[in-house]
Amino acid sequence: MSRMKSIFAVLVLTAIAGIVPQLQAQTLKVVIAGSSAMWQTLALGAYNNGTSIVTGGGTTSHYTSTGNFNLTDTRSTVPTVDAGAIWIVWDSASPANVWAYIKVDSVVGVRCYFAAPHCNVNVASFPAPGNQISSTLWGADATPPANIQALFTGGTLVTVGATDIRPEDALFATCRVNSTRGAGTGAGSDGLDGLGYNNNNNPGVCPAFNSGTAQAKGVGNSILSGVPGSSSKANVLAFNLTGTDPISGTKLPAAFTVTNVGAAPIVFVHGRSNTLANLSNASETQLQAVFSGTNCDANAFGLPSGAINIHLREPLSGTMNTTEATVFRRPTVYPNGVLGISQEKGVDADLHGFKLDNTTPCGGVGDRYRSIGTGQEVSSVLNSNVAGKFTQQKDGIGYTFFSYGNIVTLANQPAFGYITLNGVDPIFASYGTTIDPGQPATAGVLPAEANLPAGTCPTGFPCDEANIWKNGFSFPNLRNGTYRSWSLLRLVSTGVPSTNAVALAKASNKFVVTAIPDYVPAAAVAGLTTKELGLKLLRSHYQQKDGNGTNLGAAPANTPEKGGDMGGAIIPTTIGVTTEKQTQLIQSSSADNSSLGPQIRP
Repeated sequence: MSRMKSIFAVLVLTAIAGIVPQLQAQTLKVVIAGSSAMWQTLALGAYNNGTSIVTGGGTTSHYTSTGNFNLTDTRSTVPTVDAGAIWIVWDSASPANVWAYIKVDSVVGVRCYFAAPHCNVNVASFPAPGNQISSTLWGADATPPANIQALFTGGTLVTVGATDIRPEDALFATCRVNSTRGAGTGAGSDGLDGLGYNNNNNPGVCPAFNSGTAQAKGVGNSILSGVPGSSSKANVLAFNLTGTDPISGTKLPAAFTVTNVGAAPIVFVHGRSNTLANLSNASETQLQAVFSGTNCDANAFGLPSGAINIHLREPLSGTMNTTEATVFRRPTVYPNGVLGISQEKGVDADLHGFKLDNTTPCGGVGDRYRSIGTGQEVSSVLNSNVAGKFTQQKDGIGYTFFSYGNIVTLANQPAFGYITLNGVDPIFASYGTTIDPGQPATAGVLPAEANLPAGTCPTGFPCDEANIWKNGFSFPNLRNGTYRSWSLLRLVSTGVPSTNAVALAKASNKFVVTAIPDYVPAAAVAGLTTKELGLKLLRSHYQQKDGNGTNLGAAPANTPEKGGDMGGAIIPTTIGVTTEKQTQLIQSSSADNSSLGPQIRP
């Protein structure tokens, strides 16, 4: 882009930022940015079978985009743009109530909510309706009327962040990325407190606002996709939860609210055509060796030797950070202790041009690649054996939060599947035995309508959780605490948008039970034929710290909920998800609890 065009773009975006509040005041209920894991179910909640969730709102209509909308952060000298698909739902009230959700990564969504000013969602002109959510679930898309389109062609501010991890964990991940590669001062470090995408900050240390250094310290180098031919990237920008914005210097609100929506498991997916054909289970130690690049060979899994392609996510992803903290680089004893091997081992941003591809050293005969976004991660596994896509046409392995939308391209294909973690199935009750009605007959094949017994989903696939799982409850091993790698999906906001987010979450929960069971609802869902008790687990909350040992966010507390939890111990409870502060946890000696995860001393 020429300098003149860049200046023009800045002026246009400045104008957009100036008119956003007037547009927002007209009709907008929530403008959400973030995780793909609940994108579909929240859309169904907003649409609500064609009836507005707002009293007197009338009927609802919906739109999903064929092309990406822009999510623009105007705090940097040249505004940075993350792109993503969007859904928009509006009702027939006058003025209409409008809900919208742009799908990016969790940490991007959190950053865009806490940024001062918030990021804005904009598009030059509306793409044709994309029908990205099955018409079986809510019918065909419609083109929004001109007054609804004007909200987004003019640009409108994000009011809610959607995330797979707590805001404190998202801040920790950002400070880790936006700093010099290496270790901080904390004890027990593995040398990866900082990941090297901004050498103006000490390892893992969050920048404080200074007018002379705000841009240099606040804006890091973008994380680039390592997928051949891809220009995708993840922008690295600092933010803060309270206090002062580290780039703009604007004072931030004193508090925020986190709404728990539901819990979803991480699922490791892979090709089954050659080197990984017989892979059905992996231990944490095996996965650490492979995803760290220590051993990029099928023999790491106890299989015959052969090359494999390993597909990682970017370290600003909620999916990546959940997997990092529950499988690879688990927190152990306070302060700053870690157990295992990070996925970021051997990824030197300075030496390798801010991307991870097959030029990065990888032990054995295989290759590692970085994907940006869930779609590219799943697509990379899908295309790992396709000529011309990767250097070696070999089985690939990657990971994603489970949702029927996320895994749809790999579903019902014998050439692809998923594995158990430490012998525990993330989706169904038993990997090798078909107990659940919605489970494919072949172990490890991902579920789809075509591989279900006749009559399992009489109204279309997916369907009511009671039809898919024998005991009537989704993801039985997540619910019983034996499957370790999962996280709560959340909405982050404050004030009126927070109230609207709570209403939307409640509306969506009934659809995750009766129509598309992508996750376990965080709380009991009333008023349904299917009984849904909600999640009866919590993860312990602990104090996240930066590379200097400085606290990130307020200390863990139960009212309101505070503290990081993405690597927290799994605690059974009879009353559902709570916000109880776990002040001191001791490793259980019970064999039944041996897989409940790391025990944290917050």
